[in-house]
Amino acid sequence: MANGLSATEKNYRIRSEADGDGTVLCFDSVEGLPHKIIGDEDDSMDDVLIVLEGLEAPKSQPTLKEGTVYTISKVIGDVEVDVAGIYCVELLLDKDSRQHYVASVGRSYVPVVQLLDAWTECVPVSWRALNPSYGTSWIDACRALSSPRDWRQTLATDNVVLDVRGLRTRDEFYCYIGEAIFGYRGYAGSCLDAFDEVLKSNNPERISFLISDEAEFDAVLEKLTERADYAHLFKQILIEAGASLRVESRSIQSS
Repeated sequence: MANGLSATEKNYRIRSEADGDGTVLCFDSVEGLPHKIIGDEDDSMDDVLIVLEGLEAPKSQPTLKEGTVYTISKVIGDVEVDVAGIYCVELLLDKDSRQHYVASVGRSYVPVVQLLDAWTECVPVSWRALNPSYGTSWIDACRALSSPRDWRQTLATDNVVLDVRGLRTRDEFYCYIGEAIFGYRGYAGSCLDAFDEVLKSNNPERISFLISDEAEFDAVLEKLTERADYAHLFKQILIEAGASLRVESRSIQSS
């Protein structure tokens, strides 16, 4: 049942990607998109049944056009984020405020949108409490918040202690680094190049890093990334960016 919102109050947008079209329609919600990340690099497309609720469209175009590619996005706070990219295969039913379609899904970022929605509603969720598969979604959600600000964020502390014990994946390492430097929902990239860019955008010369157990730090990063040189390259980025880096080695106590 439609909720009576005006077009400016509807949070969802669907944009035609057909050359010369540029149509942007507003609606209330979408059902049926895959609850997983499907990126641009994925070759296969899944045909699914989706339902659009409350679509506001001109009388000349009351429904989505079959055979057309669309991008679905959602406005969350002051950020508009991609939800999915679809190819409209067939309109099955247009009844009241609900339209049922068969659509091929080429891109989907539903978990990212769910995280952003949760943060907006102050739901106390942490990446540590989630399945490791959420790591990419967490990073993408953090990126969605920081990218409009050219990666500039507020420091959580200017004395960052790096303790990587217990991390399970490379994504979790970057979740941890973002949180350690910028606090909850902080973004520090998802690879070395992105980390370098984010760090240099946030006056790194004012930040001091401490690795309290260098041997453990190096070993954990090698395990997470399957690269023996990863820790060295990470530390090199800190130094070349102008941050202060201090490393320590824990002594082994004999019994």
